[in-house]
Amino acid sequence: MNERRSLWLVVLAALALRLVLLVARGDYIVYDEGYYLLLARSLRAGHGYALNGLPHVALSPLQPVLVALVSAMGVPDLWASRLLAAVCGALLVFPVASLARLAGGPRVALAAAVLTAASPALMTFVPFFPGESWNLYFGSEPLFLLLAFSAVAAAVRAEQGGWKWWAAAGALAGASYLARAEGLVLCGALMLVVSLRLAARRVPTRAWRGPAVAAAAGLVVAAPYLGYLHSALGRWAVSGRVQAASPAGAATTSLVENARSGGKVLEAFVWQGRPEAFVQAMYGLDPTGTRMASQYWGVRRGPAPLAVTAVPVPATPASTDSAAGATPPRRSSLLVWWQGITTVVPWWLGVIALAGLALGRRGVLVWILPLAVSALLPSLATYVEPRSLLPLAPLAALYAAIAAIRASDTLAGLWKLRASVVLPAALAIALMAPAVRDLVHAWPQTTSLQQVATARRDVGEYLARHLSAGEIVMSFHPAVAIWADRPWRVLPSDSFERIAAYAEREHAAAVVFSRFEPSPIQRPPRAFTIVLLAGGAASAPTVQLQQVDETPLLFVGRLADGSSR
Repeated sequence: MNERRSLWLVVLAALALRLVLLVARGDYIVYDEGYYLLLARSLRAGHGYALNGLPHVALSPLQPVLVALVSAMGVPDLWASRLLAAVCGALLVFPVASLARLAGGPRVALAAAVLTAASPALMTFVPFFPGESWNLYFGSEPLFLLLAFSAVAAAVRAEQGGWKWWAAAGALAGASYLARAEGLVLCGALMLVVSLRLAARRVPTRAWRGPAVAAAAGLVVAAPYLGYLHSALGRWAVSGRVQAASPAGAATTSLVENARSGGKVLEAFVWQGRPEAFVQAMYGLDPTGTRMASQYWGVRRGPAPLAVTAVPVPATPASTDSAAGATPPRRSSLLVWWQGITTVVPWWLGVIALAGLALGRRGVLVWILPLAVSALLPSLATYVEPRSLLPLAPLAALYAAIAAIRASDTLAGLWKLRASVVLPAALAIALMAPAVRDLVHAWPQTTSLQQVATARRDVGEYLARHLSAGEIVMSFHPAVAIWADRPWRVLPSDSFERIAAYAEREHAAAVVFSRFEPSPIQRPPRAFTIVLLAGGAASAPTVQLQQVDETPLLFVGRLADGSSR
């Protein structure tokens, strides 16, 4: 069987496995996955790149654009997103195999393809029991990895000659920037590597035309988004994420200070189990109560909010989206970094990959550098998050394949075994074990995450039956509005009075509170509470809602004239 046919078989197997995992995923929608879906819906409806009713700058646009295009063909939004992730995750095999061939030959290429297809960090994970493991699928990561590795593989081909490959490398690198902000780091590192290689070889001036074509192609691809950012922000910028993710009141500080302050908040949330500062920074209202304090939820033209001490956040109830238990102690930065890397690359595979790094051809290392930098530099500059380290997973697969094939050759010489097949297959089986375990747990649709996700779907479908088309739903989790197929506004973490006033200002028809997310309702009668708004004022010390409906899952009340809190 030739190498190309073997690679296609690996791709098809990888796609089939990911599709099975997606079916087992069921109704489960991660927060960022929901935001991408809402952005895609806004684009398809002709409302522009908007989230929370405002122009959005925090999340990169390529994933929503592609989902909108696929869903315009009749595919439901959620499956358009998940099919895109599954296809990109499977096709990642090709550029990884291309780089692996350069590093160790055709057998290494095939082994690297198999390990990439089986890597748990590169699959669309199904819901697991809280605290058991990580769910690394959020939306744009599979697309980014495919574009980033393809850009580097194209640059390798381009160096051998051909302006078309230079144009492809530049366009793919530019597209990776449109998929995730880390693509900007990849673009800079890749251009630096190409320039240093040309300078070291002292090539004639005409040899620089290829990189110039690549740079021009990348700028052409990125130009529309850069123009959009300028229009939304009123200034030139390459990303709105740093400012958007910064704590409230940080608008006047530098981008570096914003990144560091936002990184501390997010690191405490991700690694220390302390969500209070994150919820306060991301979900608080500004002092006037008329807008969200964080720019993550959209850019509103007009005077900037005043920088003041943030409003205290109500106690956050235990969430089924995170592990329960006591707040863990602070961890050193080195330990957090180690935990982030070993979440993406199992430690035993990392040891094998290091052996492969020592055994592989040195010429490919320079091409690996931009991919490694795009993973490591953002975590050093801001905070450590496993999904930002995902480029390390295909790199580990590549170098583990080198070590596996070298060991196979040694064993084959000693014992006349076909170890070139046995060892990579054994590694792939070991890698797939977590995905198989998650699949077994999730297939009955009984994990706690899936049960809550199905409850959110039931609430959304209830709203779809009882609200007119176009009426706005306000909820903490975007999945409620996605299942309701209604416009969405984010639910602030604040007092009931300020939430009700803000909701009315946003013309929300219904506000959804839940036991599973921050809520000012201390003793809700049901897991979900829907408050229907009708111009009522909220000022008294207790919540008094006129009951409209009640089910075992939700309580529906109307906030009308004379209703109070």
